[in-house]
Amino acid sequence: MRVALLSNVTVDLLADQLRHDVDIYIPAGFDTWQQEILSEDSGLYEYGPESIVALLYADGHENIWDCKENGERQIMEWVNALKTLTNRLPNIPVFVSSFHIAGDNCHYAAEQRLNLYFAEFMNQGIHKLYDEGKRIYTLPIDDLAYDIGRKAFYSPKMWYIGSMPYSIKGLAALSELIVQYLSASKSAKKKCIAVDLDNTLWGGVIGEDGIENIQLSNSKEGRRYKDAQRLLKQMKNQGVMLAILSKNNPEDVEPVFSHPDMLLRHEDFAAEIINWNSKSENIRQLAKDLNIGLDAFVFLDDNPAEREQMKAECPEVTVIEFPKDTSKLPEVLSQIYRQYFFRLDITAEDAEKTAMYQAEQKRKTEFSASASPEDFLKNLHMKMDIHLMKPEELKRVVQLVNKTNQFNTTTKRYDEDDISEFNMQRDTDVITVHMSDKYGDQGIVGVLIIKYAGNNAEIDTFLMSCRVMSRKAEIEIMAELKKYWLEKSIKTIYASYIKSAKNAPVLHLYDKLGFSQADNSNVDIETGDKCDFRIDTEDLPKTTGFFECTDCFVS
Repeated sequence: MRVALLSNVTVDLLADQLRHDVDIYIPAGFDTWQQEILSEDSGLYEYGPESIVALLYADGHENIWDCKENGERQIMEWVNALKTLTNRLPNIPVFVSSFHIAGDNCHYAAEQRLNLYFAEFMNQGIHKLYDEGKRIYTLPIDDLAYDIGRKAFYSPKMWYIGSMPYSIKGLAALSELIVQYLSASKSAKKKCIAVDLDNTLWGGVIGEDGIENIQLSNSKEGRRYKDAQRLLKQMKNQGVMLAILSKNNPEDVEPVFSHPDMLLRHEDFAAEIINWNSKSENIRQLAKDLNIGLDAFVFLDDNPAEREQMKAECPEVTVIEFPKDTSKLPEVLSQIYRQYFFRLDITAEDAEKTAMYQAEQKRKTEFSASASPEDFLKNLHMKMDIHLMKPEELKRVVQLVNKTNQFNTTTKRYDEDDISEFNMQRDTDVITVHMSDKYGDQGIVGVLIIKYAGNNAEIDTFLMSCRVMSRKAEIEIMAELKKYWLEKSIKTIYASYIKSAKNAPVLHLYDKLGFSQADNSNVDIETGDKCDFRIDTEDLPKTTGFFECTDCFVS
């Protein structure tokens, strides 16, 4: 990744650390970051960064922060420069250090200190740009200084000698934070955290101690478990799936969900498996139920024997070392979030993910009770809406493009810049597919990127969320596209399948849709091999009759 590091202090040592992970550009000269932004011919734009980090050190400016008007003027100067940057590089993520005054000052007791006011003023300026659609985020330097300790994070000697305010320890922490944010600009690593119950979500063993003796309260020993649950609930609200893996009797566990200090309820869990089977066996069942890979799981359990068995039998699962001192459990959960689940943005689909998976369980139950697959699909009362991508859908589209593996014909990965550019090109369509049924709205479940040349169309990308596979949605999509393409006088459709490690479910997709292969075969192909297909638009499939298509291709 190409990263531009802009700052009003010396950052050479920081850049050296970051170069272990990314390629770094630093402007020539000291404190020239604003000139780099304002000059269209600067090295910054020639470099073409994929991400930008702006470290703005408040103490580098004298006689400003003791005056409200002067401080506001300085911050607005910074924010306006950043606005210019985000206008010129609209789809590049920009990470701006939070406002923090590090140096020593003389304050009298009744003095109204302005540092907190300036921090909020700066934060509001950044969030205003974000609300305008800019990809700009606050890099929480103040949190690092708080965690490490201000005197340990900063170094007066380094500042006075080389205009670099951070200590060696501070630089290491800062480098780690920046890499975390840069990594999150691509995608989250994991999808689900599977947790034990006894001595994990509460203290004690419910089957032996009874509900009156477990540790779960608003104070003392039980507070650590309540705080742990609070963090897990925050993760769930940000799109992380929670699952229960517990060796227990369900009837023993059930009363705890009515405990006054039990923050997590059944509706917070995408799935629950409570029995006496091995947890490695149960997590495989979870993976099947949730339709995700074992490598998407993080496993949290206080029992070392359970952890070792999970490592041995399911090595793809990330197993967390449970703290011997359970007062550190909330801290461990915070670390888990930062390392495996942290993301820059939350979409509407993320916030509703758990409810969507619970609705999927209801669909599976109905499917098992249905007389036939056709009866099941008819009784779902499915609706589909297909249209050209809208600006507010960009983040979800990028998320799907970079995370969908199974139903993805080419597994091409594109970032926000790529998708935005496609959407603006006259010879390319970015198409989104929305689905809902009687169990709820499933949001954007499909994306197609179509490129045109004359009377021909090429399907560059065709993907769908795994949660709508096996519903004949791909046939309905093609039936609706057929109408759209005929109106555009498109005569021939070309498509490709590129085999990946995980997209075997769509190996024969185009065959089933009526496409004919070109000169090669998709039998016994290897990962990375490509198969080409074509079809006349008139020969695309007809509607399935299982969907009500509403407002398709209506802006």
